[in-house]
Amino acid sequence: MEQNRNFLSQHKKNKSCNTFIIAEAGVHHDCDLRKAKELINAAAEAGADTIKFQTYKVDTLVTHWAPTYWEQNNGRKYKTQADCFQKRDKFNFEDYQVLNEYAKKKEINFCSTPFDHQSVRWLNDLDIPFLKVASGDLDNYPLLEEIARTQKPIILSTGASYFKEVSNAVDFLRSKGVKELALMHCTLSYPTPNGEANLYRIAELKKLFPEITIGYSDHTVPDEDIIIPAIAVALGAEIVEKHFTLDRTLPEDDHYHSADTTLLRRMIKHIKLAEEATAITAEIVDSEMPARKNARRSLVANEVIPQGTVITKDMLIPKRPGGGISPSLFHKTLGRKLRTTMQRDQQILWDYLE
Repeated sequence: MEQNRNFLSQHKKNKSCNTFIIAEAGVHHDCDLRKAKELINAAAEAGADTIKFQTYKVDTLVTHWAPTYWEQNNGRKYKTQADCFQKRDKFNFEDYQVLNEYAKKKEINFCSTPFDHQSVRWLNDLDIPFLKVASGDLDNYPLLEEIARTQKPIILSTGASYFKEVSNAVDFLRSKGVKELALMHCTLSYPTPNGEANLYRIAELKKLFPEITIGYSDHTVPDEDIIIPAIAVALGAEIVEKHFTLDRTLPEDDHYHSADTTLLRRMIKHIKLAEEATAITAEIVDSEMPARKNARRSLVANEVIPQGTVITKDMLIPKRPGGGISPSLFHKTLGRKLRTTMQRDQQILWDYLE
């Protein structure tokens, strides 16, 4: 278990929260190095631990006829996935080298999701700290095996996968020597309706894989509060990945359900609040003790009661504060004789009773 947490903790950059934050920039750079560097700058300034891109070549990713399956927002209506992806696969190894070095200068981790064997080799040669596997490749064992050969920590998304498929993938990676592994819950829908974020799946993954770090990759459209990732943290997510853009109004791709710099900062702020609110698991916390004492009641005399009187029901009344005999023990005072005179509103003590 410690191994799985160590690879995250040793690469933690953002000090404002404990959750590991990944800004998923994908291909929002449009194969423009200047724009990619701007994304790195913005993610680092907002407080992300990692800037993540996607590395693929369209010819090894999709057939020429594969249909699109995501909502196409305010932009060109792509007929096929290839039609979309071929515009964004122009970066080469040297480009990633430049971006990796630039990210180091900005003190943010550089990471990418490889979609083919060449991409895995490129990213491995960059000596990046870990690799991300997309949900769609959870059962792509040839690619998983190539990634496992790097012996790098792996963050594996589990969207649109049954638990048995997740378990099989974990077993496969373990059989290939992968020691450091994290699983990400996500709903593989672009965008994800709020009602289908399915956040309790985080708790289920934690039960099924108690030795593995569980995170959350969010595809919901953020409102001004961007609260869903914080709820995921409250339910146990230790990593949060959120799609990231410089401008949410840009057409095409998934800019509209991404966080910009302002929203990413706000998301991290709310995650910190979620961490604080769930940091303690206790029956009673320290701040409740004054209220426990002063809002609870004790049995007190309802009137002056002379010494030697046998206590009857109407002689005592529960009143604040606590600290005396609890009203739950009222029946144990009845029929017993007072050893001393009691004044009205005086708390009765066991020592007063014979």
